[in-house]
Amino acid sequence: MTRAWNGREWQDYCIMLLQKRYVASSPHSLQLVPDRNQGDLGIEAFSLDGVAYQCYAAEEPLTAQARYVKQRDKLTTDLGKLRSNKRDMSKLLGNVELHRYVFLVHRHDSRQLISHASAKSSEVVGWELPFVHPGFQIVIETDDDYAAEREALHAIPAPLVEPPEVTEDDRWTWSEGNSDLRNTAYAKLEKIGTSPGTIDSAIESLTKQYLKGENTLERLRTASPEVHRGVIAARAQREDLLALEYPPGFNDTQGKLVEISREFAKALRTDFPMLSDSTAGMLAWSAVADWLMRCPLDFEAIP
Repeated sequence: MTRAWNGREWQDYCIMLLQKRYVASSPHSLQLVPDRNQGDLGIEAFSLDGVAYQCYAAEEPLTAQARYVKQRDKLTTDLGKLRSNKRDMSKLLGNVELHRYVFLVHRHDSRQLISHASAKSSEVVGWELPFVHPGFQIVIETDDDYAAEREALHAIPAPLVEPPEVTEDDRWTWSEGNSDLRNTAYAKLEKIGTSPGTIDSAIESLTKQYLKGENTLERLRTASPEVHRGVIAARAQREDLLALEYPPGFNDTQGKLVEISREFAKALRTDFPMLSDSTAGMLAWSAVADWLMRCPLDFEAIP
């Protein structure tokens, strides 16, 4: 999910990602550069091993070309500050020599920006600044380059959302009270020639996933109401599209259920990165079980 950022939000977010990375890999090696008093001299932070960081989020919505132009111009302007503020930058960095300049943007979809960064790298080296290494290079990054840090930043602690294991008694009690839903799922799986034994096994597994998913949603309601609402909305939206994306007669095998589950789990992980892979997968299978039992998802009978 690509969200809209304002400049300060993006800067604060990037700083948190960098802090997560450095506290784990190299504690006390990242220096933030405050900008409240006389500006930040063109960098948000630098590491003691010579990496400078600058963050920028263009105001959306923008076309790819318009976004590139804004990013290009921002990069050019901030690099220019290295030279125009040469004396102050030397004092700031001390004996640190910059060999990398990371331009952290919210979205990177133009190779022209890489070409521009390469050209500017050579130009900056040509300025012969005392704090710039001869091998200085500019690198374009997004938060995708900090996936582990992003997940750690947004993660909901597992104990808050992972429900207790569903027992045989839980499944039996639910099945006894919802025999009509179980029978609906059974009849649908029969349509594609699934054997009775296989159907029973599949429905047992689907019932377990359904109950685990419902319990997880209930825990999410307390742990993160915003995520809970988002997952419910995403599930309803996906349900509305089932008849168009997976109509009866289209790939009518049990593999269809696997495909739908994987696609939905992937969408949940993209939209809600704080969900673990296992939680997203569980919620996806719970939704598939629900759709199979309540009729939005169906098969055509084999002639």
